[in-house]
Amino acid sequence: MRAEEVRKQRMDQDKNHLRCLRNNVEGVMMKEDRYYVQRLTEQVFLIRERLSANGAQGPDDRIVRSFDIRHDAHAYADSVNEKQRKLDENEDRRE
Repeated sequence: MRAEEVRKQRMDQDKNHLRCLRNNVEGVMMKEDRYYVQRLTEQVFLIRERLSANGAQGPDDRIVRSFDIRHDAHAYADSVNEKQRKLDENEDRRE
């Protein structure tokens, strides 16, 4: 039973490590998605790109696009995050 618990812990650690590798900015591992939605006003939603080394949202994050419908903003952010993950995976394979 003990060996199985150790194996499961290692598998969980490997999954977390891979999840971190997928989301990086200039070689810095991030646990959060690169692109996120920021609500500016009641009807304005910004898509921003995380640029900070620690992965936190910051005032210097680049504004990528704006939307007036929250659902559209989140759908766009999900789409570009998925594309970024695929690009990162392809780049990892080349290295």
